[in-house]
Amino acid sequence: MKRRWTIYFWIFTGLLGLTVFCLWFFHFRFIRFTYDAYVEGNRVVVNAEEKTIVTKIYSDDTFFVKKGELLIETDPTLYRIRLEKAKENLALRVREVCRMVHDMFALKADIAYWDAFLLRAVQDLQKREQVIGIGGVSLEDLEHARAAVREGASKLESTKSMVKKEAAMVQGTSIFCNPLVVAASEEMKAAWVKLYRTKVYAPVSGLVAQRKIQVGMRVEEGEPLLSIIPLDQIWVNANFKETQMKHMKIGQRVKLYSDMYGRSVMYYGHIVGLPGGAGNAFSLLPPQNLSGNWIKIVQRLPVRVAIDTGPLKRYPLRIGMTMHAIVSVRDRSGPYFTTSQSETPRYITQVFSEETAGVAEEIEKIMQDNIDPALTFFGVNPVPGEG
Repeated sequence: MKRRWTIYFWIFTGLLGLTVFCLWFFHFRFIRFTYDAYVEGNRVVVNAEEKTIVTKIYSDDTFFVKKGELLIETDPTLYRIRLEKAKENLALRVREVCRMVHDMFALKADIAYWDAFLLRAVQDLQKREQVIGIGGVSLEDLEHARAAVREGASKLESTKSMVKKEAAMVQGTSIFCNPLVVAASEEMKAAWVKLYRTKVYAPVSGLVAQRKIQVGMRVEEGEPLLSIIPLDQIWVNANFKETQMKHMKIGQRVKLYSDMYGRSVMYYGHIVGLPGGAGNAFSLLPPQNLSGNWIKIVQRLPVRVAIDTGPLKRYPLRIGMTMHAIVSVRDRSGPYFTTSQSETPRYITQVFSEETAGVAEEIEKIMQDNIDPALTFFGVNPVPGEG
């Protein structure tokens, strides 16, 4: 009887060992597990664009904001004044260029006058030179005619030089495209943008965090005002031991669960990035193991895991939460590193594209209101040169 139970025991032990071996061989040898994993994500810091005073705050920590939603207003008085000055400067530049064009046309008319004057003076001189020998004119009259020719030639050359001087500022370009007008237009655009930036809009959708401002507080240029955490831009950094990294590749499936929700809520994802170095290699003081009494420590490397969005909508995660990660390395067909730029994450906002909305129309209106009606054609057509 005892012998029979001994046989049963060894049969049971063998089957149990075989079962354990099969489980290890077909499943567990492909599993890599770590509880050293944390939720990471983008922290969008909203900074003050200019030195100003906070006048209104429309949200607070833990509240959700949508992209493009107004967050903060600051005192716009100074920037309104600067914009009005820029408008006045633009109007003045348009009128100044119009004056230069008129001066050039007036000098061109003077050229025609002095050209005719010189022609008449030369003819008068020729006539006097023909009759001076027979006493038809006095020597004094002859000298006066010669002086008139010299005066005409001098005035003609002087006027041509003045035309060149004026043409250098206006020729070859339209009034609206004149460098003086363009520079004034750019100054107005800059003033317009600065006034627009007295209102701070949310660049992304997410939860407000780290609000550091109060109403009436003076802020400096570049000073952080608050942060926004986009809930759709989070991932998990799972820190695996270097001894677990041998067969990990891009695209391998990952199961995750958090300490907050427990195993009852499972998240699924895949590896999207393998690290370029261990954490200690990027520390402020990297380890120097040149001495003979160093202690070997197995390093951990952060593996980036993208989380499927399905469970996140019902059970949202927060940056810094602890996670448990289970990676299956059965599929080893993926690469070690992402080589295609199309596979890398992209973070885009169009909020700031609205900063110059409407300024082009306002500039056009100011230029049209201040151009000389007689020069309207040259507003968009090149002004002729000295020729």
